[in-house]
Amino acid sequence: MVQKPEIQYVGQFYVYGSEAVAPKAKKTVKELLPKEHKQKLHKVYIDPVALIGIAAAVTLLAALVLGGIRLNSMWKEHDAVASYLSSQKLDNSTLEHNYRTSLNLDDIRAKAEAMGLVPQEDAKTVYIRVTMPEPKPQRTLWDDIQWFFQGLFA
Repeated sequence: MVQKPEIQYVGQFYVYGSEAVAPKAKKTVKELLPKEHKQKLHKVYIDPVALIGIAAAVTLLAALVLGGIRLNSMWKEHDAVASYLSSQKLDNSTLEHNYRTSLNLDDIRAKAEAMGLVPQEDAKTVYIRVTMPEPKPQRTLWDDIQWFFQGLFA
């Protein structure tokens, strides 16, 4: 085994800055390769709150458009029903007019007298007073319990 050299430190004659300069390492010339151009990396940052807001806005816009379309169809139905109602009212008024004009009160009076009916003014009015009997009170659970114990201890 090789023996390690013994190092002696001399402190008596040592002056700072008098130490030997370490030899500089020789520079070796490296082969220069063409530099590869780095492609710029474009980063796109997405804000989740803004993304949720945009999604909510699109959803509300779709709901608004669908509501407008539905409202338009409902107005068309309303107009159709309103025109049908006005035609029915016109038919009703025509039929009522025909009924009122074709009604012969003298003929109806003669038929009623033939059946033995009398005018309301000539009819005898009788008032009858009726008193309703009070219903028996319903038995409750407490009444049933009292009945049971009365029969048990009688």
